Amino acid sequence: MDNDAAIARGWTQGYPKRLGSVFQTRYYAATGKAGPALAAGSKFAGTVSAGGQRLAEGVVTLREPVTDLSALHQRPVVNLLYTPRLAAGMRDKPAVHELVENVPHDVKIEQAWIGDGAFELPVCKGEELSDLAPLRCGKGLRASMAYVVDDLKTLKRKKS
Repeated sequence: MDNDAAIARGWTQGYPKRLGSVFQTRYYAATGKAGPALAAGSKFAGTVSAGGQRLAEGVVTLREPVTDLSALHQRPVVNLLYTPRLAAGMRDKPAVHELVENVPHDVKIEQAWIGDGAFELPVCKGEELSDLAPLRCGKGLRASMAYVVDDLKTLKRKKS
């Protein structure tokens, strides 16, 4: 997350709460040599870094447009809402400790392309994220997507 609004959203929806930088290939309708087109063979990439280290990187080489958007049905997004307490004697009893699932609506997907994907979580000093590195990567997807999340479903609540 690279701004205050993203941090606040993370706190309320359970997304990871860490300052960082996200870079991704941008698509412009007026294409040229400076950017890729939505066409077979074009490459779109993204990276995430925090604390001066690259934590994740991925790339998709486009092959074909997705003609059936129902194939992209929304996968569940499950997050951990966790708010610790600083008060003495209460540090092992968080104010909030819940496993939650996003309840999205008004989902819109446009300009979806599928292709060959590559994804890496490089080993970084002092970071544990690389322990989750994928064993293999299949297809990649490039799409424009928008949706609203203004509700969460609690899957599990830890009692204080």
